[in-house]
Amino acid sequence: MKKVILATVLSATVSISANAAMEKQGNFKFVGDTQYASFCKAVLNDNVKLFKRSLNRFVGPLGTNRKIVLERVLDNNNVQCAGQGIVEFSQQRNASKVAAYLSKAQA
Repeated sequence: MKKVILATVLSATVSISANAAMEKQGNFKFVGDTQYASFCKAVLNDNVKLFKRSLNRFVGPLGTNRKIVLERVLDNNNVQCAGQGIVEFSQQRNASKVAAYLSKAQA
């Protein structure tokens, strides 16, 4: 019985901590193919470091280096956020840092 009560208290504490962390960054719900949601999250938070980490994460599955992965992400709107390509989405969301990084990468 003590183990059940302890497990209940522990799970409630963990869920409260997770909710608090989500509220700090913004409360977003990702649907569809969430495997690439980190790119959209980087745009929503206007975080270039997170975008670069996402590129590094897909080196291997999408390409042999970060440059090739970036080309594939940008090519023909392969990664879409809210039905838009990543470039258009960053412009619409006024993610100036990520938009500047993407425009520099396309040049």
